[in-house]
Amino acid sequence: MFLELALTLATTLMTPVKPVQKQQTSKNQTIYVKESKEPCTGVAPMECLQIKGVKDTEWSNLYTNIEGFKYTPGYRYKLLVRVTPVKNPPADGSSIRYTLRKVLEKKKVNTTPEKGSPWAFIASKRWNLIKLGDSTLTQSGIWVEFDPATKRFHGKGGCNSISGGYHANGENITFTMAISTRMACMDENVMRREAEFLKMIGEHTYRYDVADQTLNFYENDKLVMIFGMQPKDLQ
Repeated sequence: MFLELALTLATTLMTPVKPVQKQQTSKNQTIYVKESKEPCTGVAPMECLQIKGVKDTEWSNLYTNIEGFKYTPGYRYKLLVRVTPVKNPPADGSSIRYTLRKVLEKKKVNTTPEKGSPWAFIASKRWNLIKLGDSTLTQSGIWVEFDPATKRFHGKGGCNSISGGYHANGENITFTMAISTRMACMDENVMRREAEFLKMIGEHTYRYDVADQTLNFYENDKLVMIFGMQPKDLQ
C-alpha cells in the first residue's frame, strides 16, 4: 500500500501542469471601408471589401462579411465594429467575426474620371479585340467594357462571359483575377483564342494608349493587343 501511494504521489508531481489558457474576448474597433472592392481569392475567386484601421496606411482584403453592414459602392465608410474570435472555425471560414456596432461616417467618393481624360473616353466605349499577339482578327467576338467606379471590366471572350478587376496608374494598366463562365463552344478555334486572351489579361500589366479609334496595349514596347472602338450600348 505504501508503495502504491508513493508511486501515485511521484506520478502526480512529475505530471506537468498545463497553463490556463487566457479566454479570447470580443473587442470594439474602428475601421475604414473603401469605396470599391478588389478581386481576391478565398475558397474561390471573389471580391473583397477593403478595410484598414485608423492608424493603418495600407488597405487589406476582408475575406468575410461585416454582419449588419450594408455596403454601397462609391462610398467610404468609417465603422465601429465588434471583433470576435471564432472558436474552431471551419476550414473555409474566417477565424474572426465582424459585427457592425455603428456607422460613424459615410462619404461619397467621386470615382468618375475627369471629363476629357483618357479614362472618361475609354469607359464610355465598348472595345472589340482586333489584334491578339501577332494575329489580326476579324469578328473575333471578344470585347471588353470598363467601369472606373468599381475598377472592374466585363465582356465576352468569344464564347463565354468574362470579368475581372483592373487598376490604371499613369500609362499602365494592370489586370487582376480574370475569370469566365464555363460554357463549351463547338468551334475549337474560338475556345483556343478565348483561352489565350484570358491568359494575356490575367495578372498582367501593360502600357496603354488611345490612338484614333483604337485602344492599344504594349508589353516591353511591343504592341500585343489592339481593340477597336464601338458604341457601348450594343447588346
